Amino acid sequence: MLDLAVADNLQTEFYTTIGCSLSYLAEIVRSDLTLLGVSDGGAHTKFFTAGRYPTETIQRLVRENQVLSLEEAHWKLSAFPAFCAGFRDRGTLREGAPADIVVYDYDNLKVLPMEVAHDLPGAEWRRVQRAEGYRYVVVNGAVSIENDRPTGATSGKLLRHGRG
Repeated sequence: MLDLAVADNLQTEFYTTIGCSLSYLAEIVRSDLTLLGVSDGGAHTKFFTAGRYPTETIQRLVRENQVLSLEEAHWKLSAFPAFCAGFRDRGTLREGAPADIVVYDYDNLKVLPMEVAHDLPGAEWRRVQRAEGYRYVVVNGAVSIENDRPTGATSGKLLRHGRG
């Protein structure tokens, strides 16, 4: 690998995915103590695309392999993280709570191939991995994504320590 990198004036990129067997993954995600998802605030966008995990959870662990039920996946992707972060008014649909809703096409939900976007300040680039099958994403009552495309609405608010 070093010889390849040097021969290419250090322009060669090496990339790998992290994976494990489905049975090991199933054991991990079925645990009541497992909080799905990762976030580094975008600090490693040249190295991996971790933001695909909600779509991948439904696609791979629910629909394709029945590791989780759809209800379990929604709990682990929405209500449980909100609870763990101290947000008592987020993560579930109920009267008086902010209208944060995702409407998707279950049969056609999928993660798209990784691509490189040149959209960061200073002519920097990042890896992105988009998804298909999202009809609507509603944040605080405003539609921010419609048919997989951003609408331009930015109604989200910074939340910290269980509060808006």
